[in-house]
Amino acid sequence: MVFKQLFTLFKLTAWQHFSCYQCKQTGLSIPFLSHELENVLTKCSFRFNDRFCERVRLYEIMTTPEGLAFLRAHQPMPDDEVLNLQPELMLAYDEVRRHFVEHPDPGCVPLLLNSFGGWNGFGMYQMVEEVFYQLDEQLVTEALLRNLRDVARLGTCTLYWNVQLCIIFPHPGMLTVLAQVLNHPLADLRITAAYALSQLEPATVATLLQQQLAVEDDPDVVATLSEVLEEL
Repeated sequence: MVFKQLFTLFKLTAWQHFSCYQCKQTGLSIPFLSHELENVLTKCSFRFNDRFCERVRLYEIMTTPEGLAFLRAHQPMPDDEVLNLQPELMLAYDEVRRHFVEHPDPGCVPLLLNSFGGWNGFGMYQMVEEVFYQLDEQLVTEALLRNLRDVARLGTCTLYWNVQLCIIFPHPGMLTVLAQVLNHPLADLRITAAYALSQLEPATVATLLQQQLAVEDDPDVVATLSEVLEEL
């Protein structure tokens, strides 16, 4: 139940509305989410101990090499269930993300693309795109294309978030890989691929979607394919 509460709260707030939680042991001001979320974390027996405060302090004065090192060490991050037990790791990842929003570095792009370890990351993963907005669009698109060359090597969640980013950073070169994902066993990935394809050349995409619609048996995917076809 608590896990579901956390999932909902992080998804709704998406790490945008922060309140200040004081660490009694050090007086350190820790940016965090709403008081409602603090209450849920308390139910999880979440404790701001010395070790956690040291971790937060490290990322408050982070350098770009430290941020890149953190990402290299988490390729990808743990899945959501494991991450639920490591709230300090959640906060560290978000501090890394915010560092690269303020201090863009091309080196973080491939590392972020391979950092997605869960379906939601408690709202953190949907905020990663903010980093990419600070960088040259072509650089991000080319990194996405390279990362998607071999879909089989990517974990399911990593693939999902990369395909999501194809919606925001479309490129004609993505057509082949998105057509491949359109046949993925998971319905959520087929749906995401359909939306990503909607950003590409309509005539070619329409043919692909019609072919998939003819064999698709999941009602949610059928609805998505029909919706996208209507809007092309």
